Amino acid sequence: MSTKKKKAELKILEEIKNQLLLQSERFGRTGFYTPLKLEEMRLEECKKIIGEFYSEKANLEYELQMLDSDSRESIIKLERLENYTKRAEGVARKHDRVIKRLLGKLVGDKEKTKKAVNYIEKRKGISVLLGDKN
Repeated sequence: MSTKKKKAELKILEEIKNQLLLQSERFGRTGFYTPLKLEEMRLEECKKIIGEFYSEKANLEYELQMLDSDSRESIIKLERLENYTKRAEGVARKHDRVIKRLLGKLVGDKEKTKKAVNYIEKRKGISVLLGDKN
């Protein structure tokens, strides 16, 4: 596929995404499709595709075993399917990393958060019985 064709397809997909966001805002779902939500949707779809690949792989292996055929065509299909599965798993890992990065930005400075949590947990307080919490 040529570079021009890929750019044209990406442009079309971006326009569809923008229209989806616009329509969701018109229907009162303002802020629903955040970058995090979009990444989660992509990851979910990747996992569905990977599941379908595994299902197809199981069907092909069953076909090979039950028909006792060492059909070259089925073996080639299995090899291709294995490559597609590895690719899809790589894409899923990429989306998972993006989600973790986006969540990290939402949390803020991890060291400051950890320090604050430790401070709150170590703080002494007075209970109802006028004793130490610990």
